[in-house]
Amino acid sequence: MVKRDEEVIKQILEYVLDKRYCQAILIDGEWGTGKTFFVKDKLLNRLRETVPQKNIYYVSLYGISSSEQIVDEIYSSMVEEFIEKKLGEDKGKMLEKGISFTSKLFAAGMKYFNLDSKDLPQLSDLKELKEAIIIFDDLERCEIEVNQTLGVLNNLVEHNDIKIILVANQAEIGKMNFSKGLSHKYQMVLDDRVELDEKGNSKNNKVSYTKEQLIRRTEQLFSEDIFYKKVKEKLIGLTIYYQPNLSDVFVAIIDKYIMEDKTKDYLLEHKQKIINIFEEKRHYNIRTLIFGLIAFDKFYGIVDAIEFEPHMYIEYELDRVLKYTMISSIQIKLGQVVYSWGNSSSKSGIVYYDKKNVYESRVYGYKFVDDYLLQCKIDKKEVEKVILENVNEQKIIDDSSKLEKSLQYRKLYSWWELEDEDIEKIIPEILFELQEQKYSPRYFKDIIVTLMQMEYQGISCFDYKDFVELMEQKLKVYTEEFEPCYLEILSDNAEFVEKYNQIVKPLFEILENKEKGEKKDNNDFLCSQEAWDDNFGKRCEEHREEYLCDNKFFYYIEPEKFIDQLQNAKVINIYNFMDGVRQVYNFSNLNEFFKSDVPNIKCILDYIDVEKMNQGKKTRNMALVKLKSKLQEYLELIEVPIYKI
Repeated sequence: MVKRDEEVIKQILEYVLDKRYCQAILIDGEWGTGKTFFVKDKLLNRLRETVPQKNIYYVSLYGISSSEQIVDEIYSSMVEEFIEKKLGEDKGKMLEKGISFTSKLFAAGMKYFNLDSKDLPQLSDLKELKEAIIIFDDLERCEIEVNQTLGVLNNLVEHNDIKIILVANQAEIGKMNFSKGLSHKYQMVLDDRVELDEKGNSKNNKVSYTKEQLIRRTEQLFSEDIFYKKVKEKLIGLTIYYQPNLSDVFVAIIDKYIMEDKTKDYLLEHKQKIINIFEEKRHYNIRTLIFGLIAFDKFYGIVDAIEFEPHMYIEYELDRVLKYTMISSIQIKLGQVVYSWGNSSSKSGIVYYDKKNVYESRVYGYKFVDDYLLQCKIDKKEVEKVILENVNEQKIIDDSSKLEKSLQYRKLYSWWELEDEDIEKIIPEILFELQEQKYSPRYFKDIIVTLMQMEYQGISCFDYKDFVELMEQKLKVYTEEFEPCYLEILSDNAEFVEKYNQIVKPLFEILENKEKGEKKDNNDFLCSQEAWDDNFGKRCEEHREEYLCDNKFFYYIEPEKFIDQLQNAKVINIYNFMDGVRQVYNFSNLNEFFKSDVPNIKCILDYIDVEKMNQGKKTRNMALVKLKSKLQEYLELIEVPIYKI
């Protein structure tokens, strides 16, 4: 059971106030769980309130490499404590921060605040230091051997009646020094005369080791845990394992790291929702929480400022952005692969983030969230565009649903709660409604995914083909805007996506044919011999943004028609055509944009027969060879696989 911060503080105060306790207390916890945050923001304040008569010093052992440095750090802490008491905390920190005690700037500060250097604690006072409380943080990051460090601290406890509180990740103690003299340590471990309690190791028989076994044996022989455990028994009387209660630190984190009051209010209002996400993931790392909250702070101002009525749609998007930001932050900090958006035209949508549990681990994701978390870049216009597209789409769906409340598909929203025979009755009713064209195409993806989920659980009272054929009929006559991306699903589970895409392939083909027809007139010039004049490159450049947005260029070129034009083209026309292609394909990561061009480029390459088409002319032969070479080069760039982050 996780102790509340108040319980930990109470336990520490009992130790401090009871003179019978002469050993140190250890606050143990994993890295990133907020031990230092707890000590500085809560424990120190309570100690100063409870025992104002005692001097309380905080010392970080991070990077300390000698016992003399430990003494220096204690002395520095004494001076800081003295100045704070004399001037007040705010002025004291103003004088101390970033200033060496021996610097002229520090001396000038002392003079400004009318302090005499003679009043400062003297280094010799350390010998007389009594009745103090010293908190030593980052014990595991100290560069001195742990037994030597604890020896210094033990002298303080035994001879000066000082209460010591250690803060450390106990599992990491001694590991900083493990790599020193590693080659000599390996040589000793490989000595036949060294015997360890390890299965398969005989004192008299030579044993060969894998790399992992060698490292493990070296750690076993030279681990400072051996020394640490012996000294720990003498020095440390109580160990408290610290695991943060996120609810306890949440408000303090918001106050410290979030600047805008409106964002603070929103996050405090949704405090429990955020905490629930972390608890469901069993992830209690404070740094991850801070990482996610700072990221959301970037998005909140942009999204909340978008004008759209009713505003509840913006609030709904904020809720989804918050949830995805927290989940994606946890995934990244755990070193797990986040969804790879690749060259998908979708910038948001349902993401299945756990390959092993694809049917349950789904969340609505946003590309702009991952872009910021992974690359610290944010495009305000892109965020606004994605959110506006979503709220407009959701409003259309909601408006339509008011007219479609009686649709049978709604009964399958929680199909797992139904009896098998009820599902068997609903399926033909949905088919009848599809036949009557009562469904907007925006429902098609959800219907197919629901059927796939049911099939996964063994429910197979349907044939996908029956549904898809009726959906095809609707799409053929549908006149409103409906892009292929509305049918796409987002998942790193390749098998799941492949099966879905195979089922709905006829629907994608209808949309692609429609798109081809709509854009045919605008792109007729690509196959026109007359258009391959000196202005061809300029026209391609003018359409470049359109091609990039569509992720298509050669897709609009009919291979047979192109070859007919090429056979009759003049040499200068061929070079003009290549110049036009260069205006569009003028970057190296073509694989992220023009996958749809691959079939037509391959077909054109197969059709180009230089020997038959060069008409026995040298310059024409050169132009055709160069054209074929450039097309092959572009094809190779497009077919380079996109690796996941």
